[in-house]
Amino acid sequence: MKAIQLNAFGEADVLGLSDVEVPVPRDEEVLIRVSAAGVSFVDVRQRLGVYNQASTRVGGISFPHVPGSQAVGTVVALGPTANRALHGRKVVAHVRKGAYAEYLIAPGPDCVVVPDDADEAVLAAIPMQGLTAYCLLTASTVLKAGESILVHAAGGGVGSIAVQIAKIMGAGPVIATAATPEKRDYALAMGADFAIDYERPDWPSQVLQATGGRGVDVLLESIGGDVFERNFECLADFGRCVIFGSARGPGKPVEPRRLMTRCQSLAGFYLPVLYDDVERTSQGLQFLVDHVVAGNINVRIAEEIPLAEACRAHRMLEGREVIGAVVLRP
Repeated sequence: MKAIQLNAFGEADVLGLSDVEVPVPRDEEVLIRVSAAGVSFVDVRQRLGVYNQASTRVGGISFPHVPGSQAVGTVVALGPTANRALHGRKVVAHVRKGAYAEYLIAPGPDCVVVPDDADEAVLAAIPMQGLTAYCLLTASTVLKAGESILVHAAGGGVGSIAVQIAKIMGAGPVIATAATPEKRDYALAMGADFAIDYERPDWPSQVLQATGGRGVDVLLESIGGDVFERNFECLADFGRCVIFGSARGPGKPVEPRRLMTRCQSLAGFYLPVLYDDVERTSQGLQFLVDHVVAGNINVRIAEEIPLAEACRAHRMLEGREVIGAVVLRP
């Protein structure tokens, strides 16, 4: 079969198309003939070697390595103890590696059956970013109907899905931030009630205005730096701030008393912690599939690219050239 292999860490051109043996499923595993594989920034950072340390839980790569953690395809073979009902079914899978290929091995419990006529590209782009968004709002905190929420970087993959999940859960108002007009328009198209430019010095005032001066009950933070510090200007009493990234760096240390005086809380989220929590991840993936099929969650597909051009897909993400997702087609 054809597969993209990584033989060394480095720039995008280290991704090369190779001929490799079709893998054989063992135990509960299934063999999936891949029809679409989603590309994410996790793949980019893994290629650069950023995660190659034990503390990341996604490191320890040995070469050659087939990257890719999310795919849609048809189950064509089963391991000895795999669920026999999966044979011949179209599934979406969230895996640790191997999706950039014509065939993929996945644990059966990590697969969710999808309708044959479902949008493969959208489903392939959902698992990693969608599970992050889902768990932010159901594990690190529990968003309640009627609560207000601020989603930073809502023009990106996690943020845009979080906006949609927040609307499904009955939140309001849902406030998005993004740095460009195009990404703010995208966030609004995904269901945000307000879209604010976090590069403007008065952005916390705009959040307060949108919430009648109260501030937001939940704030999803992924920017860091100076933006992190200013989040507390528009977080309500008993508000919960959940950190899942720090694109601009960690910023200043947080003074515990700041949280105490307004009864606020600060939590973190990191998806690899849940890799062994099959029950939670399966539940989340099923939620995502159900709402994609129902039309409640959508992802803009920026481009579908042949598998052989995976290096171009990585360059597009690194260059911030796309709004929406990039999907590889074997």
